[in-house]
Amino acid sequence: MKKKTILEIRNVYTANAFILDGVAHVGAGSETTPAVYLHNLHTGASSLVDGCPGGVMSFVPVPGNPNLFYSVMGLFPPFVGKDAGIFMHHRTSTTWVTSKVMSLPFAHRCDILRKDGRNWLFAASCSKFKAEPADWSQSGELYVTALDEQTGLSGIPELVYDQIWRHHGMLKARVCGEDTLLFSGAEGIFYMVREDGKWSVRHLFDHEVSEFGLVDLDGDGQDELVTIEPFHGNSLNVYKHADQGWQRIYSDELWFGHGLSCGVFQGEGVIVVGNRRGPLTLNLYRRCGDGSFCRETLEEQAGPTQTQVFSADGKDYILSANQLKNEVALYF
Repeated sequence: MKKKTILEIRNVYTANAFILDGVAHVGAGSETTPAVYLHNLHTGASSLVDGCPGGVMSFVPVPGNPNLFYSVMGLFPPFVGKDAGIFMHHRTSTTWVTSKVMSLPFAHRCDILRKDGRNWLFAASCSKFKAEPADWSQSGELYVTALDEQTGLSGIPELVYDQIWRHHGMLKARVCGEDTLLFSGAEGIFYMVREDGKWSVRHLFDHEVSEFGLVDLDGDGQDELVTIEPFHGNSLNVYKHADQGWQRIYSDELWFGHGLSCGVFQGEGVIVVGNRRGPLTLNLYRRCGDGSFCRETLEEQAGPTQTQVFSADGKDYILSANQLKNEVALYF
């Protein structure tokens, strides 16, 4: 396994890979400082995104516009975020213009799903309010709003769910043959359905989940469900769906599990996950020849916060925000 450090960012938290005009890029930022960068993987050039307050949790592009991005910012450790919200970032030929477009205290995740021929921005908070970091007395909220590809938010954000405590995970994936957005918390994993012009929420999994992924690990054409349990939990679990529901087929110990991602790497389904305490390692899991699971350590003393398995230009990569090393790294 080879490694390449592409960015150095103090207290890096977010790292997200995506394609802009046919070229792979990485958006990455700090959870404490205003340092947020867009990095071109082809040229190696990086652009500092101006006007950011720090506390970046998510940074995503708008499909159809390579110069428009949304983020969650203003959530600082440990869960200091009464002024957090959704920010819009417009890249011009010479600079960046950043503006706060939605106040959402303790905002934690956002993503964009294309449905019914248009883009929809989903934004979720981990809690409506936290008097102190250990206060989980109030639920989080999930909002959705339609986007205009050129100008941004189109309409007032709609509250679609407010019964999720300790919200943490958000993922775009396919469920029941449809592209959808999923989110997780103490009540399990939920996914969005759009019917008759309205959004509704369906339940997928009923254990407390911090982060999760879906990937075909055994090559049978059906995705397994991979979870970190419970919130910031100590257990990595793999479930297979059967007639009686999700059946756990594997479990391993974690220490403040974080940065879970799944995908196809070098021809096989893999799991990537970090430990933000204990061994502080970045680990890769795959099926062994006998059907069991093998664990490989990709990085020591890394304290990963976000990871992503992705492909670009015919090559597979693992992206990781190694917070303890203040670096964004690629493994290939």
